[in-house]
Amino acid sequence: MSEAEELEEVKPKKRAAKSKIEVVCSEEEYLNSIKFDMDWLQKLGTQYGIDKFEYMHKFRAFRCIKADQHIDWIDVNDLALLNGKRRLVQILSKHQPISPKRAVINYPWR
Repeated sequence: MSEAEELEEVKPKKRAAKSKIEVVCSEEEYLNSIKFDMDWLQKLGTQYGIDKFEYMHKFRAFRCIKADQHIDWIDVNDLALLNGKRRLVQILSKHQPISPKRAVINYPWR
């Protein structure tokens, strides 16, 4: 037998399927008006393994949910700053901040 027959055929590895992160938002018109980019959520969800984002208009923030459990908050201004943009809007009602020990999202300023 020749060496070529003895070697198994090498198959290329399949790429992992890119999962779409679910975004629950009833205020898309408002977010578009302040120039918020929904792709920022996809990028963040992929980076931290977040399954779902729920927008809370009162806080101008998204609840980050992983495996059906709320793990962190991120407001529209923080998302803009992480993506090299300026603050989008003044937020009057802030969500309860999560302690840095429990926080999932790493901010350069935290």
